[in-house]
Amino acid sequence: MDGPLPLVLIAGSLVFALVVLVYVALDRTPDWGLLGLAGLVEAGVLVMLVVAAVQVGGADLSGPDAITLFGYLVAALAILPLGFAWSLVERSRGATAVLAVAGLTEAFMIVRALQIWQS
Repeated sequence: MDGPLPLVLIAGSLVFALVVLVYVALDRTPDWGLLGLAGLVEAGVLVMLVVAAVQVGGADLSGPDAITLFGYLVAALAILPLGFAWSLVERSRGATAVLAVAGLTEAFMIVRALQIWQS
């Protein structure tokens, strides 16, 4: 998981959270543009998961570290769709704010996965 992909995903997740906060400030509900931005972040996390799966065989990760790494990556794949499901069902300002929390959580999950990989 070396290279720019994790850093791009962290930045993308933070940009997503910032855009969602603008939506909250303007009292707007999620739209297709926001869903597309989340889809780009999700596609990147999926690529990172595949790269980690390929590279973990040659890495120096023990069993628990590998399980923790993949746990963070799989959770990162699930957090944005769950946040969108919540915000689309409820359709309120608070439910849209849940997406900002999901974006920040996504960035945190990627940072933790990167820390586990580097240790």
